[in-house]
Amino acid sequence: MSNLKGLFAKYMRDDCTTAEIRLLMQNFNEVGNEAELKQVIAAEMEKDTAVVDDAELDARMQHIYSQLKPNLSPDAEIEKASRPLSGYFKYSIAAAVLIVVSAVFYFYINSGTTNQKGLTAQHQGNDVQPGGNKAILTLADGSKVSLTDADNGELARQAGMVVTKTKDGQLVYEVSDDMAGTTEVVYNTISTPAGGQYQINLPDGTTVWLNALSSLKYPIAFKDAVRKVVLTGEGYFEVAKNQRQPFVVSTNGAGKAQDVTVLGTHFNINSYQNEGVTKTTLLEGSVKVASSSRDHVMLNPGQQSILKNTFKVVEIDATQFIDWRNGNFVFNDESIESIMRKLERWYDVDVVYQGKIPDVDFGGEISRSKKLSEVLKVLETTRTVHFKIEGRRVTVMP
Repeated sequence: MSNLKGLFAKYMRDDCTTAEIRLLMQNFNEVGNEAELKQVIAAEMEKDTAVVDDAELDARMQHIYSQLKPNLSPDAEIEKASRPLSGYFKYSIAAAVLIVVSAVFYFYINSGTTNQKGLTAQHQGNDVQPGGNKAILTLADGSKVSLTDADNGELARQAGMVVTKTKDGQLVYEVSDDMAGTTEVVYNTISTPAGGQYQINLPDGTTVWLNALSSLKYPIAFKDAVRKVVLTGEGYFEVAKNQRQPFVVSTNGAGKAQDVTVLGTHFNINSYQNEGVTKTTLLEGSVKVASSSRDHVMLNPGQQSILKNTFKVVEIDATQFIDWRNGNFVFNDESIESIMRKLERWYDVDVVYQGKIPDVDFGGEISRSKKLSEVLKVLETTRTVHFKIEGRRVTVMP
């Protein structure tokens, strides 16, 4: 059809109405559109890459399909089962998937105000801002400091340490001049609320990023044989190397105690109680992960341990599991329930479900700096779920 290219371009600009999106998807399902479909898809792919030939285009389409097939409609999946992924069908599927990819990518790369014309009526006038640097610091004497409200500069002096908040929202511990002769071991705890995150620079040079609804308990000076801290929720660690003093992170997520022991490396631990498992993801170096039952595993970069009743080790793309630390949501074959738990924590909302929600997985990427409605709109492009925002309550509907 002559208007296919124009509709597709309009969708890429986020200017399509709901009726136009429906018309565009109908065009993808008309067998006579194969040649024009191929031209439209190739034009989109060539925007960010060199000119591609048919073989490379075919390979890219197959890759996109294999990565994001959970986003396809049930009808498309049924048709796939009855005929091979070739000719018209391959291009129509790739085009449909490309719409999902492009919609996610659009929100990821554009930081300006988003046109809300395409939002459903349930979103209009209701929105929630993303989280930010928010945390509470509990000092050794039990006093609390709101890092969200505290001015930059020195916050406290305790047991020979100076605690400082930097202008970019980090917490730094430094040895003070009167540290000599101090033997007392005292602890601080930093806690992030829903909608909060924070970065802590520990006195040994280790840096920790805390995700929303998380806490870290730590000594303000590491004087024991091991550098031990206690984590709840999720944290990303870049541990300063010290061959003589191992660094240990203890967690007790989902009722399963775990210790991660390292000498100096980069890793992420997700240990929320409502996730059901504890995931330890290694990006650099090596770590030993041990459970309370004395079961243990050794991880290499690109591996993840999953603790439920016993350990399971899987090969993964580790960067996907520090998406939050890099300011993004990356969904890789995730259920809507898993995605909504992340949104609950970051946007400080309550999520409820109404009706029978399709059992499908989602893939895509979007910035955590976006408003909640923008993230939900991306999920709605899959045409499998819809949402209603009422204050800080989000209803998920089929």
